[in-house]
Amino acid sequence: MINTYNETHLHRTLKDLYSSDSAVQETSIEGFICDIYDTGRIIEIQTSKLSALRVKLEKLLPRYPIQIVYPIIENAYILMLNEDGSKRSCRKSPKHGNFYQIFRELLGIVHCLDNPNLTIRILYVDCEVIKIDDKQGRSRYKRPRIIDKKLLKIHREEEFHGIDSLTVRLMAKLPDAFISTDVRKLGAGVYASYILSFLKKCQKIVFYTKVGRYHVYKKTGTE
Repeated sequence: MINTYNETHLHRTLKDLYSSDSAVQETSIEGFICDIYDTGRIIEIQTSKLSALRVKLEKLLPRYPIQIVYPIIENAYILMLNEDGSKRSCRKSPKHGNFYQIFRELLGIVHCLDNPNLTIRILYVDCEVIKIDDKQGRSRYKRPRIIDKKLLKIHREEEFHGIDSLTVRLMAKLPDAFISTDVRKLGAGVYASYILSFLKKCQKIVFYTKVGRYHVYKKTGTE
């Protein structure tokens, strides 16, 4: 039988990995269900949509240290199942996640990032992504849908505290005045627009001028 439970293997494995012997999982704190509560600290395993944590962060950050653990899949191995659950194929995805995708996720919680109680921990991982072709996908074409993600390997971890911590490497690589193409050249690819939105929202850059069809942005604090 195909597992339809909402919690993926990836989420469950990381939750167990970050739980100490004294930790309590899936516990209610001030009306919010938290993944892990451990001696006064909250740990949230969030594999997508960090904006879903916005209200929880706004309510709990003033009173609790919170660490968000966010995995980025560097290498994905796609296991495709037929409608009856039998194996159809297995292949390595040509797509590779990278650091720049975090900015899309952070856009909805920019106002929380400089709270001293918040820590962002990024994991770079390999995963098996299990899909099934049962014609129940959300798109109108009923493409195969993801039913589980299994953690295969953790390559490394990075920890960030505040907006400056998250943007310092990115800002150092950009010239004082730049266009979106310069951001894409860093390896941001399809995430360039999210990065620009994030940097504008946290007032790291401002619109400077327009050259042809390109908007030119300038780092704040530069002449």
